Amino acid sequence: MPEVVVSAPPSAWRLSAEGTADASALMIDATTAVSSPETKAVQTAALALHVDAAAIIQDMRFREVDREEQVHYGFREARRAWVSGRLDARHDGWETPDAAAHRFHMGLLAHSADHLIVGTHGMVLTAWMVSMGLVAAGDAAVGFWEGLGFPDVIDLDIPLPRVRAVLTDAEGRYLVIKRTRPGQAPYWTAPGGGVALTDASIEDALQRELREELGAEAEIGQVLFERMIDGIRSEIFCSVRLIGMDLSLRSGPELADPTRGTYDVEFVARSQVSGLDLRPVELKRRILADSSATYR
Repeated sequence: MPEVVVSAPPSAWRLSAEGTADASALMIDATTAVSSPETKAVQTAALALHVDAAAIIQDMRFREVDREEQVHYGFREARRAWVSGRLDARHDGWETPDAAAHRFHMGLLAHSADHLIVGTHGMVLTAWMVSMGLVAAGDAAVGFWEGLGFPDVIDLDIPLPRVRAVLTDAEGRYLVIKRTRPGQAPYWTAPGGGVALTDASIEDALQRELREELGAEAEIGQVLFERMIDGIRSEIFCSVRLIGMDLSLRSGPELADPTRGTYDVEFVARSQVSGLDLRPVELKRRILADSSATYR
């Protein structure tokens, strides 16, 4: 926690004596450290690594969420609503969760290291973790954010895995999601998503994603292939056989967000795949070239 100085902007507040002691107790060992430029963030990173603050690389992309906010009655509720993704008139002039998560991710890509320490802030960190699928959106995101300590350490292994289903039914058809975004041509993709911190395995993550996106139960087969998305994320594709599906049970938070467009479920024969803009291209090539992409 910082020392509050009413005459100074919050970005200039320094750690309190208790905050300094807590940061010093972290005892983190790493060769590369970056931080939000906010004084308390730089101090926390430097004290945790037991180095001079001048050794910490400052990067604006790790700053807290840009917002027009006065500390008033109800400001915590406004922050909770932002973290949950439920934006309203209170958030006029605020950076959106997607925008905050994107610039945070670009910051990570800019700093390559075997062990990278990032000094940052709770709201932007939570938005990024939601975007990666590490934390569920909505109330779960609020719970994660409110549970963060001062300071706290979140330890993640890179690459962060995502998992998708090459999903076939009893007739050998592929189930794909037709994505239509406002103002853009449609494309098709495989169901799946991020592996959350609460998932016990990639198989558990894929079962959860299939229930959320399709209201489906399925049998997970072998891993078909894995690809790197960028320096932070990889994507694992598994052969999956559909057991049952009830679209009325779909519950993914993205389905209720009109800004994300539509998610239509379609079944296609292998002979139809060549005519689709199926993404990623590695998936399309694999299906067209290798009949073993179906469940086994």
